[in-house]
Amino acid sequence: MSITLDLPPKIEGLLRQRAESTGQDISQMAIAVLTLGLSLDDNDFFEALKGIQRGLDDFERGQFSSLEDFIVEQNQKYGLSLEA
Repeated sequence: MSITLDLPPKIEGLLRQRAESTGQDISQMAIAVLTLGLSLDDNDFFEALKGIQRGLDDFERGQFSSLEDFIVEQNQKYGLSLEA
C-alpha cells in the first residue's frame, strides 16, 4: 500500500536527520516511527507526544544538555558505566 503524506518541514527534517544518523532509508524510518506510535495505547501515545513536544520546546529555547552530560546523568542515576 502506498500513502503520500505532506509533512511539515520541521518534521521532515527530523525524519531525514534520524534516517541519516542511523543509516536507514527514510521510508523505512517513517514506517518504524509510525509502527512505534501505533503500538502504544492511547494514553501512552498522547503522553509520549506531550513529552516530545516539551523536548522540542526546550530545544528551541536553548534548554538542552550535551550527550556527554546526559550520559553522566544516566550513569549516576542508574549506576551505569556508559561512554560517549
